[in-house]
Amino acid sequence: MTFYKTLILGLLLIPTLIFAQTESQKSALKKMVETEKAFAQTSLDKGTKDTFLEFLSNDAIVFDKGTAINGLEYWQKLDFKNLMIWQPTFAEITVSEELGYTLENFQVRSLAIDNRPISYGTSFSLWKKQTDGNWKIAVNFKVNHPEINPVTPLIKESFATFKPNELKNTAVLAERMVFMNDFFYWKNAKTSLNPFEPHLSQDIKLYRNNVLPILGREAAKNYLKKTHDKAIVYTGLKAIPSQAGDIVCVYGVISGKGKMGEYVRIWKQESKDVWKIVVEMVNMN
Repeated sequence: MTFYKTLILGLLLIPTLIFAQTESQKSALKKMVETEKAFAQTSLDKGTKDTFLEFLSNDAIVFDKGTAINGLEYWQKLDFKNLMIWQPTFAEITVSEELGYTLENFQVRSLAIDNRPISYGTSFSLWKKQTDGNWKIAVNFKVNHPEINPVTPLIKESFATFKPNELKNTAVLAERMVFMNDFFYWKNAKTSLNPFEPHLSQDIKLYRNNVLPILGREAAKNYLKKTHDKAIVYTGLKAIPSQAGDIVCVYGVISGKGKMGEYVRIWKQESKDVWKIVVEMVNMN
């Protein structure tokens, strides 16, 4: 009888534990989004350069002319006299609650010409929780494109839901798996008859310079089939996994045909060992 009482009590506790974990994830995402909003507001209050120097982590990566460089060093040297303003539109956090990312619609305004907008686009920020519990940017990336409907959007929140097996080396396994997938994704595009669709999430978000965001697998697949250049080489530089091994950010550089650029992808484990691209941002210079 004692065994059955224990079993019933355990079953009754399961929903409570799941609920508590969900609330914890929601709380972590809320704090990350609040930090993102503070990041945007600080640009208005203190100026863009000082804002990036405040919110970038010590080892944060940004990109300049096809090169991945330390973000703090980049912004310290940059003579940026304009104002960048932005509005977050999407945020997702991992099961382990220490890694997440946001997407933002931005515009750059000229302070020298009546605060006039001079460029628009979408930016990506990979957020990483620090040892003190605060969030800092680990990777920042942006592409320019025509202005999106200026109506202020409501930020859409998303939670990684797949929980990999509880292994001590989950993050290491995810990092290796995704880095390999990222390499063969574009390598196979030179020979495979259907190289893109198997790797794209149903809700993929695709970003390119001078092109409005391409949303959804069908639209992304059609765009990639029409625009993919087999002479362009994508070289991954680093994969940043979550501790849970459910989301991995890969960034790298692009070269070929006298061109250079950079890219960032978010790979998400949607089921066991099934990785899909949920965000891809490419900037060709």
